[in-house]
Amino acid sequence: MRLCFVVNAVRTQRPTYTTAHLAFSAFRRGHDVVFVSVDALSQGQGDDGDVQGEVVRPRPGRVRDTSSYIKALTSPQAVRQSARLNDFDVVFLRNNPNSGKRDEGDRVSFNPAIDFGRRLRRAGVMVVNDPDGLTRSGSKMYLAGFPVELRPRTLVTRSLERVRAFLRDLDGPAIIKPLSGFGGQNVFYLGRGQTANVAQIVSTVRRDGYVIVQEFLPAVAKGDKRVLLVGGAVCSVGGVVAAYRRMRPKDDIRNNMHVGGVRKRSEFTDAEMRICDLLRPRLVADGLYFVGVDLVGDKILEINVFAPGGIHNINELYGIDVGTQIIRDLERRVEMRAVYRDDLAPHIFMRA
Repeated sequence: MRLCFVVNAVRTQRPTYTTAHLAFSAFRRGHDVVFVSVDALSQGQGDDGDVQGEVVRPRPGRVRDTSSYIKALTSPQAVRQSARLNDFDVVFLRNNPNSGKRDEGDRVSFNPAIDFGRRLRRAGVMVVNDPDGLTRSGSKMYLAGFPVELRPRTLVTRSLERVRAFLRDLDGPAIIKPLSGFGGQNVFYLGRGQTANVAQIVSTVRRDGYVIVQEFLPAVAKGDKRVLLVGGAVCSVGGVVAAYRRMRPKDDIRNNMHVGGVRKRSEFTDAEMRICDLLRPRLVADGLYFVGVDLVGDKILEINVFAPGGIHNINELYGIDVGTQIIRDLERRVEMRAVYRDDLAPHIFMRA
């Protein structure tokens, strides 16, 4: 296969990133693997509209593991060349649009990978995740399309009055955070009946656009659980589910690893499998091949679709190789597309 990973910037890649593990797994299996920064994409004029990119790959030599692979990729000696992305079998959109500039509303002002991805998909390239699916699912409001039983009570608004009314009706603790937030930024906890500082909190969060007010789930004290889904199904390797628990620091309400959260092994229950099974039809229909789902108790806290992570942690916790499992699955899908390219739409292979 020929695989291209679209990232925010090639030079910032780290061996702990899920993208790095996927790329090294493909490289180790003999595939042609390149990276391209999102700012290094171009589209030519004319009817063909080919997508070009200044791609980067490690220079030829011995690469033993993910760390040495990324070191070679980000070194000044890495191989750089112009390439036609239409010629690749798979293009992974792994750039995080939240790193871009924002407009006055609640969205990134421009995510060029989406438009380039659409062009490539129309040319027959397998684009992961599907650009239109990313557009539909990129907001935390995507959860509203799933059964009520799976999600905490939630309000999305910019109105302080509606926030106050929701809190009164909830009559319990709540979390206030930006709709477009990521990485645990500007997340606030409100105790039951708390009225002090609500206006200031909403004003702070509202600077980034819309506000989410969400029922606080007591089960979060036991951490949240990140599980990886591939093709709509729970990813597993040798019977081990690709999932782990993230425990928050004692003085923080967030479970994010970069704020001091601790990773732990975790069992995966039948109830959690049922939740993921209920997600599958929608994820497959939207072409969301590789997804990270965050679970708290019997609820979905978040669905991560742009650059879901966790492979590094899962591999180290369980001694398995999630990246190779995903690349093997892609090999099968690419082979099927080659056989049925003229008969079936590319979308169908997300269901294979």
